[in-house]
Amino acid sequence: MDKDKKNIIINEIHQWKDNKLLPETYCDFLLALYTEGNQENNEHVEVKKKKKRISLIDGFLYAFIMILVIASLFTNFTEITYLMQMVILSFLLIGSSLVTAYFIRKGKSFQGPLSLTFIQLLISSIALSDFFASGNDFILGLIVISNCLVWLTFGVILRILYLSISGILGIAVFVVAIIL
Repeated sequence: MDKDKKNIIINEIHQWKDNKLLPETYCDFLLALYTEGNQENNEHVEVKKKKKRISLIDGFLYAFIMILVIASLFTNFTEITYLMQMVILSFLLIGSSLVTAYFIRKGKSFQGPLSLTFIQLLISSIALSDFFASGNDFILGLIVISNCLVWLTFGVILRILYLSISGILGIAVFVVAIIL
């Protein structure tokens, strides 16, 4: 058999094994058959190393998101001027949005960063309403309802159940609070 065809078949078998499309024993048998007993394929080892490097980047980005959340909480529970608080929260919101967009584009698990981005959006918008319309419950209610509608919309579009439920529960709690 031609060496190129053999390499293509071997790479396919490695993909099947990695994605669990066939049982591992079948894949091992096929690899032993096509590699003639030399199952250590250097190209496949390089692919595994590359995957580890990508997951390391993802780990750093998740750590970055956690730092953003801690910084967001720090700015809300300290005595910082409103202008400085808004600047910091804006940078944090932009950073978490960029990380979320990166995870969505790469097809990685983006639910955690997306949720944290929406929480930061809620915190930022409430802080803005507190600064511009201090004590106006109507505007605060509009901010909360609009955030819940954004959560509900993204939950339906991205088919994320907990985001849809959060939006519905937020709206329901707000309506109950108005009634009582």
